[in-house]
Amino acid sequence: MTARFSIPIMPDLAPSAPFVQEQDFSARQYRGKRENQEDYYAFADAAEPGETSLQRLLLVVGDGLGAHAGGSVASYVGVNAFVRAFHEHPGSQSFRLRTALDTSNETIGMITARMPSVAPPMGTTLLSVLVSRTQMEWISVGDSPLFLYRRGQLMRINADHSLTPILEERVRQGLLTAEEMANHPERHTLQSAVLGYPLALIDFPTEPMALQPGDIVIAASDGIFTLEHKALEELLSFGKHTTADKIADAILFAIRRINFDRQDNATVGVVKIN
Repeated sequence: MTARFSIPIMPDLAPSAPFVQEQDFSARQYRGKRENQEDYYAFADAAEPGETSLQRLLLVVGDGLGAHAGGSVASYVGVNAFVRAFHEHPGSQSFRLRTALDTSNETIGMITARMPSVAPPMGTTLLSVLVSRTQMEWISVGDSPLFLYRRGQLMRINADHSLTPILEERVRQGLLTAEEMANHPERHTLQSAVLGYPLALIDFPTEPMALQPGDIVIAASDGIFTLEHKALEELLSFGKHTTADKIADAILFAIRRINFDRQDNATVGVVKIN
């Protein structure tokens, strides 16, 4: 589920209508088999001056690191610091996305600095996507996936900062078998996360991606990977006939039905482009 693809960019045209909550955008969460819900998400109105409210959406998803102190606190703090900074800073949308990420990272770093020195650092993955009816921009750190479903095809469009891509390359080179990769104990280890330190890897395209009517954008935590790529793709084939909230509900229902005994927290944010 790590394939990426290229779509021509285009100028952002004024959206014809605002997004409607639950109909056009929605999110759902499932704690899974974990003791705590360490994911956190937020939708925010990102309309520019002169635009109608909700003509642009900002969606931010954080997946707190369970092996670190305060994973649930880290995702909450990281997401809220990002949203606040995006709205408080002037400049282009692209500049505000990057500034918001840096602010989120710095905020977590300041909190970690006040913790006992024996405690592991507080941390979270962070995925933010800015969506209008004609295009989207994103910035991400970690392994939380951003998907685009278009005309029957589901594709991941942001980078995976876990060790999975490295292991997949070793499989291609014949250095590992597919079974060895699937059972590798470090396949979910992150190469980059929001920990308050300099960010090792950031996925931040230089240009927006064009969107088309009928597209479905999904921002999620890695708990969604319980579903095989094909299963999620087939589920979304019904998406054009229903609303964003029903799509999010259906995805989490499918995850629950699998009843994986080590199911991670799952968060699914959905935006439909009509």
